[in-house]
Amino acid sequence: MHTPILACWSIALGALLPATLVVQPAADDRILEIECRVTDGERKLQDCEVLIYEGNEVVGRHVTDKSGRFSVGLGLGKEFAMVFLKEGFLSKRILVDTRAKIPAEVIGIAPLDMAMSMLPATKYQGADTDDLDFPFAIVRWNKQAMAFVQDQQYTADMMRTNGAALLQAGRVGKQ
Repeated sequence: MHTPILACWSIALGALLPATLVVQPAADDRILEIECRVTDGERKLQDCEVLIYEGNEVVGRHVTDKSGRFSVGLGLGKEFAMVFLKEGFLSKRILVDTRAKIPAEVIGIAPLDMAMSMLPATKYQGADTDDLDFPFAIVRWNKQAMAFVQDQQYTADMMRTNGAALLQAGRVGKQ
């Protein structure tokens, strides 16, 4: 991401950890490396489970280390969902679309450095959280940036949806 960091989700260029899973299509051997740090907004979250889906099939499973980190390499030409799970927190999803036509002259694809902030379930008691089951972010190839980037407008809309759920939980708690 080339804009200010958002509270619940950010992407920046960088390389912190080696890829631990590589899912590659036969037509293109380039990969998108993703390094991720998971927190509760303040502290690192160890043992957060991260499932990688291609369609409805789980193609990878990771658990964050004591620093709340994990890494993954995703092949090009596919669409992946990353689902973050931790007891006591709402699950979160991210859609990573690698199906773009990336020019052959782009030899190395810049890795994504993501920060995921999980949502404590206790803050949402009494609120309808069904809308939070949608991906919190969508990542896809941007021709102008020549990189994979987050869809800023989509993420902003999901942040507003999250805020509405928190307000609803606050109103329920005051009754």
